[in-house]
Amino acid sequence: MSKTFKRKKTLLAVTSVCAVALVAGLVACAPQSNSTGSVESEIMPTEDSYGVVVASEWEGLYPNQYATYLENEANSPDSGKHNYLELYPALNTMYKGYAFALGYDEASSHLYTLESIKNSPRTIQKEQLANCITCKTPQFTAKVNAEGTSAYQDKFNDVVNDFTEPISCYNCHENDPKELVVASKFFVEKSMGADGDKVPMAAQVCGQCHNEYYFNGETKETTNPYSGLAAMTPEAILAYYDERDFKDWTHPETGANLIKVQHPEFETIYGGKQSHMAQLGYSCSDCHMGTSVAEDGSTFTSHNWTSPLDNADLIKNTCSTCHEDLASEVAAWQTEEEQRVTAISEKIADYIDKLAAKKDALSAEDLATAQRLHREAQFYWDFVMVENSEGAHNPTLTFATLDKAEAAVDEGLALIA
Repeated sequence: MSKTFKRKKTLLAVTSVCAVALVAGLVACAPQSNSTGSVESEIMPTEDSYGVVVASEWEGLYPNQYATYLENEANSPDSGKHNYLELYPALNTMYKGYAFALGYDEASSHLYTLESIKNSPRTIQKEQLANCITCKTPQFTAKVNAEGTSAYQDKFNDVVNDFTEPISCYNCHENDPKELVVASKFFVEKSMGADGDKVPMAAQVCGQCHNEYYFNGETKETTNPYSGLAAMTPEAILAYYDERDFKDWTHPETGANLIKVQHPEFETIYGGKQSHMAQLGYSCSDCHMGTSVAEDGSTFTSHNWTSPLDNADLIKNTCSTCHEDLASEVAAWQTEEEQRVTAISEKIADYIDKLAAKKDALSAEDLATAQRLHREAQFYWDFVMVENSEGAHNPTLTFATLDKAEAAVDEGLALIA
């Protein structure tokens, strides 16, 4: 009997859109304005040694945005974060031999990205390269843009303490708050391919970090396993890895070459057929960065990234146009996703144990098939589990992908029975 747990992913991911799977044809909703406000002075704040204007330097010009940015401090490492290795015991078997088996905690807000990576057992107990700092600080992003891919090859512990600024203004605006700019150039130049005009920039600036990526085996650079939206589906991504015989690690018990998926929010929303909200033109910020009213009566975009379910005005004035009860819809999706994620994880862990016990007795052909099925089941399961909305971003894709994971592990269990 599977035991159901609640992952409690606090923000439902910054790269989400309001909700997905709206009733077909209800297109009366319209994305909110994402105006950043106007600069009241032409005086440019001071850049640091990396060429980054840190968030605190913008406080005088954008006091409201800065104040709401600081509200993200509430989502801290001390605010009751889950240890996923305890919440999902099967992960200790599934991730065995990989750094995630050393420590895997629920993420805190963007203001703690540097603190979290420095304090992770994955970097403390195992030597890593600087590519692990990708998307943890705009200072490393600027360093990569200036120096090229060689920056990824530095030792993590040799450079991480040089950086002081967590995710902040530069990541989405570079040094011009009036513009939206994807600071991670590889995402625009390579991964979006020719589809850069098909996705709102307010989604791309989130997607540059909230995506599935891997480290190139030769250059060690952070890169994505696709080019263009059509290639951002789970099936196409796995095919990309298979064609290159790529693996993140080899499982020590089954010998299967495995992939560790990373938070594929952007792909889940915008890849392939896209979620319904994406088709309507909504961006991440429309649902996670609500419009606020300042003391002087002017409006501005809040920089406190929250779940749309925590924004009463958004629910009442926008989401209610298409949803009678958005909270109940999301709860139903997430409950089903959570139950299936838990049950399939237990099934995959059982398969790992049984394959490890029987692999020496299998023919070379059957062993190769069994290992391939392990790779497929775990990849499709991980694609859903690490996507931060628990199914809310795209329930159709979520459950189809879990179906693939379960079909692969069931085939594997039948093979070695």
